[in-house]
Amino acid sequence: MVRVCVTGGSGGAGNAVIEDLLAHGFDCVNLDINPPRTKHCDFVQIDLTDYEGVFAAMAGCDLLVHYAGYPHPDDDHWGSADRFANNTVTFFNAVNAAIAHGITRVVWASSETIFGYPFQSNWPARVPLSETSTPDPQTGYAISKAASERTAELLAKLHGITIVGLRLSNVLYDDVSAVPSFQKIPGYWDDLAHRKFNLWGYVDSRDAARAVRLGLTTDLSGAEIFNIAATDTVMKQDTRDVLAAVMPKTKIDPGLSGRQALLDCSKARKMLGWVPDYHWTDVLGINPATLSTEGQT
Repeated sequence: MVRVCVTGGSGGAGNAVIEDLLAHGFDCVNLDINPPRTKHCDFVQIDLTDYEGVFAAMAGCDLLVHYAGYPHPDDDHWGSADRFANNTVTFFNAVNAAIAHGITRVVWASSETIFGYPFQSNWPARVPLSETSTPDPQTGYAISKAASERTAELLAKLHGITIVGLRLSNVLYDDVSAVPSFQKIPGYWDDLAHRKFNLWGYVDSRDAARAVRLGLTTDLSGAEIFNIAATDTVMKQDTRDVLAAVMPKTKIDPGLSGRQALLDCSKARKMLGWVPDYHWTDVLGINPATLSTEGQT
């Protein structure tokens, strides 16, 4: 059985990855500084900045999924230093240990924040944003992800391995107790600017987990980056109307229509065969044509 080391497996997104991998016949071990709420597989409690500990814990693994690190962008000077230091060191430690153990496939969580989160004084020049759009990181967290993407390129070239980075949109959960839950979406509609920080995007945790599995199993080489987001925004208003009100200087591709998302995931569709299966309208039982619950069961 293929054994996958999942760092950060105790977090919401990491837990979803483990559940998906186990359901598809993989064996997993979770490396995390925090214990999981529910233990689905072997667990090693470890600080990922401890390289010797990471190296020892990864023995016997065939693949690596790296989800460890501070999950939230910083909002002050000190937080910025913490995010950058932790996220870059844990990324290098995990991938370097994997290479030393002969692992040749890594999937890791990059971030949509690279594009300019939280868009306080900067706007994207043109949308939708693709993997070739110019990064504009504004926080220590986002810069740590950009630095890790470059580190992935160098390590993949140096060691001849495949490293797949997923620029995840805001991962949401069908769980009213979760901070990022689908159930909060209707509360965003009255303030068009409230969710501008990530361009009104999201991705279901189950879709994000499936992207990881495809990243582990699809025929790829070198370092690749993929946008991973739902095809729609969290807003009930058309995307063009939202942009006109909040980011009027941003140029819009002529083909953008309806409530279309502003992260272009066509590369993931073409190279990974990944398309999102879940949308907030499905989860909340809302008819996407009328944006009402009428007629839904």
